[in-house]
Amino acid sequence: MEVAIIGAGPAGSTLATLLASRGAQVTLFDKETFPRDKLCGEFLSYDALPILEPLGVLDAIDRAGAPQIDHCRVIGARTYEFAFPHPARGVSRLFFDDLLVRTAVARGAVVRTETVAELPQAKVIAGAWGRWGRFDQQLERSFVNVRDRNFGFKRHYIVSPANRQPPTANQAIDLYSFGRGYLGVNAVEGGITNICGLVHASRLAGHKGRWDAFIEMIRAEEPRLEALYSRHEPAQENFLSSEPVIFRARSAVEGGVFMIGDASGVIDPLTGNGMAMAIQSALLAAPMILRLLENPARRGEIENEYRQTHRDFFASRIAWSRRVAALLSRPRLLDAALSTVSAKGIGTALLKRTRASWEEVSRLADAWFC
Repeated sequence: MEVAIIGAGPAGSTLATLLASRGAQVTLFDKETFPRDKLCGEFLSYDALPILEPLGVLDAIDRAGAPQIDHCRVIGARTYEFAFPHPARGVSRLFFDDLLVRTAVARGAVVRTETVAELPQAKVIAGAWGRWGRFDQQLERSFVNVRDRNFGFKRHYIVSPANRQPPTANQAIDLYSFGRGYLGVNAVEGGITNICGLVHASRLAGHKGRWDAFIEMIRAEEPRLEALYSRHEPAQENFLSSEPVIFRARSAVEGGVFMIGDASGVIDPLTGNGMAMAIQSALLAAPMILRLLENPARRGEIENEYRQTHRDFFASRIAWSRRVAALLSRPRLLDAALSTVSAKGIGTALLKRTRASWEEVSRLADAWFC
């Protein structure tokens, strides 16, 4: 095979679509069948949309009823609200990942549903297996031994009947703070609300995966969280939780494997930019992989070029996101900090530091699709 992509999330499936559209022989591996659910904040930032639109994916998301999200609320002692320059989308991974896989197949990619124990034989391999995978250990990536870890958790909810209100066109993503963690809350298609959180491992001692008990604990600590959860009823039986989330620098190429999505670097989920970065990384990698297929003797040069391009595009976002997370996971400090600046100033700084501009991504997309 020419290109083997391991992992069929937003990064892997987007890369498969881009490469197959140019005639590359692409095999996309994933251990699960689709549709399947996935731990995620399920917020699709606006800076992914210029890539998805020419693929027909954006129209399909909108036809499915994915809410348009045009502002953010940071909910503390007061609520701090700011607008996005373009509407984002709230879309479940159950729907979105399945749509992306079907798009890749329609463009000519082959999907193999199986667990890959060893790196496959291919001219080029792309790693899209997410934040943590067996190949990270096989490749002896430096971050796997880091002990400072966080864990994510997610559950879908519906608004309780007593709290239901007429739908509004102006949807928000809400950020809530609690000690050593935070929640992101936004609507997705089908009248569902996704409540997704990140918590430092030190807060989970004694819970042993009992997420219901952990939620009860933080509800008792934070009246704002008690009010949030009391307005909602679970729409799925169990919580989804994650493998360890480790915020450490990662090389975009390891052992000859081109890393994309979270495998190439994890931005803090509070930014709502994870899926967008995954899709953008696929667009950055695609032309370089095509060049490598045409000129295999230039592998070292092309690998270094991808490392540098990836670093230039994403490194500052990832670093800055951890600074914001340190604030958001300290409720008292957050309230004190927010009281000293305007909501508009908060929003402008957060958006500028944690995502690409619409214009920047549009230029990259135009260069590929035109």
